[in-house]
Amino acid sequence: MITIKATIFLEKNLWVGTFERTDKFGYGVARYLFGGEPSDAEIYEFVLTRFDSLSFGPAQEFELKIKRVNYKRQQREVRSEMERVKKTIQPSTHAQDAMRELIELNKKQRKTFSKQQRDARKEKQFLLKQTKRKEKHRGR
Repeated sequence: MITIKATIFLEKNLWVGTFERTDKFGYGVARYLFGGEPSDAEIYEFVLTRFDSLSFGPAQEFELKIKRVNYKRQQREVRSEMERVKKTIQPSTHAQDAMRELIELNKKQRKTFSKQQRDARKEKQFLLKQTKRKEKHRGR
């Protein structure tokens, strides 16, 4: 019997998945970088197609204790664990903050670039005006 536990969380602007596997050989952990926030369907597809290609660490010995749990109780435990994780990590807020900072940085860069262009255009107009005035003054 193999048990798998997947935990997906936000770590420095990247979505990371840790997969824990427990089987007859031992306990192993693998890590996978998703990049963008994966949907439930993408995670399900990943587990079905690419789970075998994950490189789990060396198997650690453990004592297997199988405890049968009522499926309703198991659903409640999963739901409570997800709520606990959601309260502690708050991935959407962190992701939104990172995106907001990136937008502000781009906005500042755009403003400085447009100001430099505007100043250069004004300087060029001023020099052109000065040269025309000098030409008129010389009588040409």
